[in-house]
Amino acid sequence: MLDAIIIDDDPLHHKITEIYIRKRSAFKSFKSYTNPVNALVDLMDDYYASKELPDVILLDLNMPELNGWSFLDVFNNIIALKGCKTSVYIVTSSIDPNDKERAKLYSCVKGFYPKPVSYGMFDDILQEGH
Repeated sequence: MLDAIIIDDDPLHHKITEIYIRKRSAFKSFKSYTNPVNALVDLMDDYYASKELPDVILLDLNMPELNGWSFLDVFNNIIALKGCKTSVYIVTSSIDPNDKERAKLYSCVKGFYPKPVSYGMFDDILQEGH
């Protein structure tokens, strides 16, 4: 069973994603964040408390205050220290091909998907070894 985190500034995206997650029995829990800073604070707290990090993070790129790239820069440091195997899947409305290429620079990023989420995306995530 997987633990997942959704990080996206659009509450509607959270509702849609929640529906898909609840229909997949492979997910035991999930948390939603509209602010990536809050997600990083919780992830850092989990790291310092020696708690397990989530198995899957669904991450938007275009968010105010802290974008997905900045989140990934900080999160890469957390997973390097923790040695965990959290898989990040970018779920974005970006159509910039450079974003897809840039995502390949982050070893924790396992997929790049257009919004909205789909059953196919979740099938891919579960086939990735989760």
